[in-house]
Amino acid sequence: MRISGKRIGLISGAVSALLLQSCAPPRPQAVEPENIVKPVEERRAEIQTIRSFEISGAIAAKNPKKSWTATINWLQSGPAHYQLRLYGPLGSGAMLIKRQGGQVSLQDGPKRVSSSNPDQLLLKETGVRLPVRNLYYWVRALPAPGAAKSITRDRFNHITRLSQDGYQVEYVKYTSTRKGDLPSSIRLKGHGISVKLIIKRWKV
Repeated sequence: MRISGKRIGLISGAVSALLLQSCAPPRPQAVEPENIVKPVEERRAEIQTIRSFEISGAIAAKNPKKSWTATINWLQSGPAHYQLRLYGPLGSGAMLIKRQGGQVSLQDGPKRVSSSNPDQLLLKETGVRLPVRNLYYWVRALPAPGAAKSITRDRFNHITRLSQDGYQVEYVKYTSTRKGDLPSSIRLKGHGISVKLIIKRWKV
């Protein structure tokens, strides 16, 4: 049976739509933040106690030449040890990024590479350079070490916008956890990159 060009076009369009839906970041199943007015120092102190955590959700990253989306599972054990699994970036099944001490390794299928510079490693292997060291702080809505250029807060003293090291970090939404309110939707721009992170689940 011959299929007309018009029908092929309709089928291709439907398939593309399904693929786009499957790659779209999942909506966060978030618990509404407490929305209690707390002093800035109190909020900062309770978040700083969270040195280890696990988050799952989705990430989209792009620069003028490259873009990718992935499901993410991020396991952090203190400031110097982490394990990130990215499912689906660049057409791969899963990418594993690990840091132990000063060395970062990346495994993508049979390929394994390592470096002492995680930003450069991600740039080389994914095409997009991410500020990995700072993300440990920014994902918890904390400024990274060093002076922040500006910080904007809402009436409950949640950080809504942070400017640091040439990046603008916007906190679109928060969720409530047993250790305080934490971000569930983050947008980051700067140095030619744009990142969106949707956090579906926090484990602290």
